[in-house]
Amino acid sequence: MVESEKVKILRKYLEKRITQLKEELEMLELILSLVESGVISGGAELRAALTKPPKPGEKVYPITTDEEEHVADIYVGKTEVRIVPLVKLPVNISPFKQFLVNKVLEGMRKKDLDMVRKGLLPPEKAMEYVIETDGEILKEIHIKNVFNEKRKVELKSAARWTLIKMYEKTRKSR
Repeated sequence: MVESEKVKILRKYLEKRITQLKEELEMLELILSLVESGVISGGAELRAALTKPPKPGEKVYPITTDEEEHVADIYVGKTEVRIVPLVKLPVNISPFKQFLVNKVLEGMRKKDLDMVRKGLLPPEKAMEYVIETDGEILKEIHIKNVFNEKRKVELKSAARWTLIKMYEKTRKSR
């Protein structure tokens, strides 16, 4: 690829990302103004305002506790899965790293990389994931290149179990 083409691709990506961040900032400023004016008083109303809307083609699966507390949402698209907590969950609480990251996500990634090495899977189709945090608080897990329905079910199940366990541990420590 010619160097100028790479620069164009980077520029296009940066412009798109800046637009996304500006839109998110506008939404956060709107939510803040609603909170400050008393229109949104807290709890469920604030959580609803902060919930990310699904992207086109995504299905939303709520993660709720046995007590019906809405802890997170899982967004499942054609080739990606996003896990978005609606409560503060520190990433240093088990079983996040030990189970969800090291066993489930890394296990799937390693299987895909092995298939790439054997020539059974193109490198651009290998599963990738990004964990977004704000300090120690989990904000989102974005998993790309999830083509297999069985894998989507496994991710939903593992995420549900992990986030509920994390939530229960944070509740006990309060």
